[in-house]
Amino acid sequence: MKERDLHLLARAAREAARAEWLFTAPNPRVGALALSGGQVVGYGHHARLGEAHAEEAALRDAGAWDEEKSAAIPGVVDEMVLTLEPCSARGGGKVRPACADLLRAAGIRRLVVGARDPDPRHQGAALRALAEAGVEVVLLELPQEDLLDAFHRGLAATDRPFVLLKWAASLDGKVAAATGVSQWISGPSAREEVHQLRALTGAILCGAGTLLQDDAQLTARPGGEAAARQPLRVLLDAPADLPATARVLTGAGPRLWVTDAKGGAPAAAPPEDQCLRLPRSADGRLRLAPLLEELRRRGVRHLLVEGGPTLHGSFLDQQLADAVVRYEAPLLLGGPRSACSGRGVAEPALGLRLRREERRDLGPDLRRAFLLS
Repeated sequence: MKERDLHLLARAAREAARAEWLFTAPNPRVGALALSGGQVVGYGHHARLGEAHAEEAALRDAGAWDEEKSAAIPGVVDEMVLTLEPCSARGGGKVRPACADLLRAAGIRRLVVGARDPDPRHQGAALRALAEAGVEVVLLELPQEDLLDAFHRGLAATDRPFVLLKWAASLDGKVAAATGVSQWISGPSAREEVHQLRALTGAILCGAGTLLQDDAQLTARPGGEAAARQPLRVLLDAPADLPATARVLTGAGPRLWVTDAKGGAPAAAPPEDQCLRLPRSADGRLRLAPLLEELRRRGVRHLLVEGGPTLHGSFLDQQLADAVVRYEAPLLLGGPRSACSGRGVAEPALGLRLRREERRDLGPDLRRAFLLS
């Protein structure tokens, strides 16, 4: 039986690997197989943060899901193979129901799991609950570093969101022409993926320079239509006289204006907007760590930082970034406008090492995403 379970777990791991951590982080990449009478009848993986977990996806694929009731149909499947222990937490801002409850509702009689939940707050809880409910639970402790890497990054930063830095750049690493104009370096396919990233993130952070130069709207518009749920737009040091015509003041979605004790929201900001006042560091910049802690208290688990170069450099200097994603265009711009500024390092050996690359061709552009060491 163990050889058979290991074979099925290998298939579930291949299913998990279909996902990209860029779209699941800080959630883990998880794969699932749904079985009936010993035969695989459904496959599933967690594809996007906030969307169906692997267990739900496998039940859907197996025809064991009632769309009207948004619930599992009991009796269709009797066994589930999972690369990772199902989640057991309820409430607390969670978007999806606890997968342990879904498996009970589906009438699963046997569960094969490749690893315990790495989160010590929940580790083993689902396995114990399902065993107490009469489910045969088989735990095979297998290494899954590649599937859990981004999750570990998020888990290590429980007091702040998972932070993803994003920029579009030319082949020579420039994010704008010498005049500061940056629209458009990347093509339509790359910009479409950025809108998909925005749609799953909890908040988008932008500095004043980029806000003014690009007249950024910072909303999620995948497929050209506004997403059903818009991220919180977090604006650093926006000028008090921000024009009323600024695009960031339009579109659905809340705004949070971040300034120091002397500042406030721009005069043109709608009255329902919120303002957060933070201290400044010795170099005059707003302190990022308290901002991240406040965002986490507000329920933000994933933060997309859209620049500009000074803000990106600050996150790197303060070791507050978890990952970067770069959209590289086949274009040479020259000039001084690099993607990151900041203090820099004295020699290449001291640079931040990048790993777990995920790349994709998007029309003429190349997307490269990395986790930071």
